[in-house]
Parts: sequence; C-alpha cells; structure tokens
Amino acid sequence: MTIRKRLTLRFTSLVSSILLLAFVSIYAFCWYFISSDFYRRLDRKANTTGDMLIRHRLDAQLIQQLGRIRKDQLPNQKIIVFNGRDSIIFNTNETLIVTIPKSLLADIRQNKQKDFQKDGYYLSGTRFMTASGQYVVIASAENSYGDEFLRRLLWALTGLFILIAGMTAFSGWFFAGDALRPMQQIDQTVNDIFPQNRDERLVINKDDDEISRLSATINRLLDRVAESFQLQRMFVANVSHELKNPLTQISSQLEVSLLNQREPEAYRQTIRSVLDDVSELAALTHELLQLSQVNQENAVGMLTDTVRMDEIVWDIRDEVTAINSRYQIIIELGTLPDDPDQLAVQGNKTLLATALKNLTENACKFSDDGQALIHINFIPNRLIISIQNTGQPIPTADLPYIFEPFYRSRKTTDVRGYGVGLSLVERIIHLHQGQISVTSTLGKPTVFSIGLPR
Repeated sequence: MTIRKRLTLRFTSLVSSILLLAFVSIYAFCWYFISSDFYRRLDRKANTTGDMLIRHRLDAQLIQQLGRIRKDQLPNQKIIVFNGRDSIIFNTNETLIVTIPKSLLADIRQNKQKDFQKDGYYLSGTRFMTASGQYVVIASAENSYGDEFLRRLLWALTGLFILIAGMTAFSGWFFAGDALRPMQQIDQTVNDIFPQNRDERLVINKDDDEISRLSATINRLLDRVAESFQLQRMFVANVSHELKNPLTQISSQLEVSLLNQREPEAYRQTIRSVLDDVSELAALTHELLQLSQVNQENAVGMLTDTVRMDEIVWDIRDEVTAINSRYQIIIELGTLPDDPDQLAVQGNKTLLATALKNLTENACKFSDDGQALIHINFIPNRLIISIQNTGQPIPTADLPYIFEPFYRSRKTTDVRGYGVGLSLVERIIHLHQGQISVTSTLGKPTVFSIGLPR
C-alpha cells in the first residue's frame, strides 16, 4: 500500500471515529431525553388515575368519561389498575389488549415504580399503598412522535456520516497527494541523476520544513557518493600506474635480452634488475594485503594486547634511525601518571607500531633537516601522540585526500613509495577507536595527532 493510501485511510478513519462518537452521543442523548419525557408523562397519568380512583374513590365511569374528554390523550393510551390479588379493577381503552405478567406486577410492588417497554408500547407502573392493600396502576401508550423523530434522526445522522466520511476521504487523498508531490519529484530527480547526471542536485526550497531538510541530506549524500566515485577512479588510476611501471620495465628488459645473444654477465644484470622490479611488486602487494586485512570486522580478535605506548615510541626511534643515518627523532613525554598502567592502551602491538613507524618515517622523509618530534601527552582516559616536522606544508587541496589509498601529491611524485602508508595508519587508528588529524600551514610545523582511549 502506498503512503498516500495509508495517509488517506488513517485520516479518514480518525475523522470517521470522532464523527461516529459524536453522532452516537447525539442520538443517545435524544433517545434518553425523549424516552424520559414520555415515561414522565405516563407516570403523571398513572398517578392522576390512581389518586382519583384509589385515594379519592371517584367513580370509575366518571374517570373514564373525564379521560375521554381530555385533549392530552397519548396515542393508544391505556390505563390499568390492579388490586392486591392482581385482578383488574379499572381498565381504559378495552379494545387494546396489553398483557401484564404477574412477575412484573410483583417487581413494581417491590420497587414502587418501574418504567419499561413491551410489544412496542411504553409502560410506567406505580404502586399505591392503602389500608385495604397494595394497588398497581400501569399507564401505557405508543410514543409515535418520539419514535418517528428518532428514526428520522438516525437516517439523517447516517446520511450525514456517509457524506462527511466521503468528503474526508476525498480531501485526505487530495492533501496527501499534495504533501507527497515533493517526494515524487525527489524520486524522479534521484532516478535521473544516475548514471548520467551525477552533478545534478535536488532543489532546496526556502521553507525550513522536513522536505527541505531531506533534500539537503540527500544532496550531502550525493556529494559523498560523487566523492567516493572520484576517489575510486583515483585509486584505480594510481594502482594501475604503480603496477604498470615495474611490469613495463620487466617486459622491456626481457624483450631486449631475447633480441641478441649476450654475455652471461649481461643476463645476470638483467635478472638482478628484474628481481628488483619483482621485489617492488611484492612490496606493493604486501602493503595492499595489509590494507585489506585491517578492518573493523577483525577488531575483536586483533585488539587483545596491553600495549605500553612509551616503549613502542622508543623502539620506533631505533628502527627509523637505522633506516637512514640522516634521520633524527626527538621524544618528549608530558606529565607522566603515577600509575604505570595508565601508559598502556588495549590494542594490537604490531599494528600500533606499524602506524607510528609510518608516520615517523614520513615525518623524517619530508622534513628539511631529517628531524621529527614525537610528543606524548597523558590526559584522563586518553593518550595523545603528536608527530611533527618542519618543511614544506601539505597543499591545502591535498589535505582531504592524503588518507586515501594510493593518493600522492604532485610534490611527492619523486619520492619512493606507493601512497598506502597513511591510509593504513588511518585504518589502524580507527580500528583502535581512536582519531587522527593533521594540521599543515605555511611557516608552521606539520603535525599529525593521534588520540587513543586508555
């Protein structure tokens, strides 16, 4: 069922329920008022007849004559008086037969007064107590005008209910369609965006309503999707470039070696060159494998070590300085906690060491003097590691993409590497529920900051 149909159905059901409750209440009030008024009139007639016949002991014939000449006779009015032995001692309108069970007479004697309906007649019974015994006077009549009014009222209310319910359903269908029209436009626009018009965006109205906010959210999502496509194309292009160079070199060297007969030393030199290219491919494959293995699904089984970060930092200093004698690393420790266990984090020692080593080696590699500064600061429930260097800043246009796999700035094209290191670092830090950020401006050090929960 469509949203439009559901809204129409719910709106109609709500209005119909309220309307039905109101109409039933009106009908019940009218029925109660008309019935009560008619029973009150019957009760007056029963009491009047009882007073004249039983208490004032007027002649029955006189009472019947007085009743016939009165102008307030009710339709098919009949009055019956029973004595203590349930025998009829007075009866008007003898042509009309109304049967009164003895159990009903006993009930009237017990309750003093009773109003009820029988065979389409309204009856009101009253008990009279005298020295000679208990009498029961019952007045009955047809409430023709009241019943006709109630019938017409019922038909009027039923017709009005059907009319209003129909109008409500039509109005609900119309207004639901009008309210959902922007959604249909959004659906049409989004369908038209892919795959041809990826740069097209939804129109955002000036009204700050739910549709406008939804359109803005979808536009942001489309921006992220477009950015993902761009990064994907960039990733494929970079991987193709990284794989193409060594493969082309291998193919060229082997083809040249097969053109002419050469000395054994020339073949050995070609084989060594090919081995170097194969080693580059193996290193690239290893980095891609590392990148694919570090994901959130493996976090539970990987983050089982208690890692002292200060010890890792000292080990990394030794490893990085051993790579290049030009590299220098300075370590600064903030205020140390009293409890040595506060220097530890829960995680994977190998992965954390890999992340810090990549950042430290990059800091030394791109520093003007080959020097990097590692600063460790301890705050409640968090450990902050900052790695900074002095040198050319990272271009502002490149900052949003430096953590993407195989992304390399123009300034780093002549530096050996594959552009996988920072992407691997970011995944490792996020795997440990941490955050990584970078600040790089002209005239100030470039700083990579890592925050890890303790």
